[in-house]
Amino acid sequence: MSRDRSVMPFIRWHELSPEAIAYQARRKPSVPIEMPDPADHAAVADWRAATNALWGEDDDPAVPHRREVIGGVACRVAGPPTTVGPPSASESATAARPASAADVPTVVYAHGGGYVLGSAAVAIPITARLGASGLRVVSVDYRQPPEHPFPAALDDVLAVYLAFAAGDTPVALAGDSAGGALVLSAAVTATHQDLQPFAITLFSPLLDLVSVPGNPHTDDEGRRLIDYYVGDADPADPRLSPLRADLSGLPPVLVHAGADEPLAAQAREFQRKAVAAGVEIKLGLWEHMWHTWHYHDLPEADQALAEAAVFLAAQLTPAEM
Repeated sequence: MSRDRSVMPFIRWHELSPEAIAYQARRKPSVPIEMPDPADHAAVADWRAATNALWGEDDDPAVPHRREVIGGVACRVAGPPTTVGPPSASESATAARPASAADVPTVVYAHGGGYVLGSAAVAIPITARLGASGLRVVSVDYRQPPEHPFPAALDDVLAVYLAFAAGDTPVALAGDSAGGALVLSAAVTATHQDLQPFAITLFSPLLDLVSVPGNPHTDDEGRRLIDYYVGDADPADPRLSPLRADLSGLPPVLVHAGADEPLAAQAREFQRKAVAAGVEIKLGLWEHMWHTWHYHDLPEADQALAEAAVFLAAQLTPAEM
């Protein structure tokens, strides 16, 4: 019996670039500082700030980001200004915004970091390259555990998305790692409220917090990060593990994962379930690449993000617009 090609991922075979080989040679642990006692919220905040600083939170001068509050949530925005929420700190209270800004194709982005780490500033290497394509990219600085467990982060991503979706703005959702779970859960929730996004893009997404073969977050450190977010909730709740959600009605989806990274198993299962639910989905598994390589200054990251930008723009700007 032949395999159903509709559920076969696209394997991107390639030789590693010299830049990627050099990066692998000097690669450091993803969480380079020992985790403090989660009950000490001040220590966790200091740990998060120090880790994020090591990862890098510098703006991209070619694609500058500004702080805005949208739907009551702090964000960093690349591209044209928004027409929702109050003016940003850099604008006067009476600053006029272009009336056409509501029509600018917009991507609401959720960063990774195991829910606990990362920030919209850390995600700038991704959001800047997406923004360079002409899209407005709104990166959500969602609340983080253990200070703010589930559903705080999901509520924040949803609030930002709905601020756009309730108006005339064509809007998509994108995210990496734990941020992938957040935006997929937000997309499912919004779709069931008849506010379907135009598209979804996921980079190395974490989609099941219970048990999927090859889940890298079953080690002690990763499990603790997840548990901080889950709190007293059930990790099988589809809002936490959107791989278990009703996927029907979702818009076109693009997923990237490293072909050999442990979360590739979740990406494959998501593709299978999405196809069964009638969702248009493209899963690209990249040979030799690691979890969320999109963050790094590599030709492979440039290529992947350019592909994602083309996909998002095509969904957000149909021919009749």
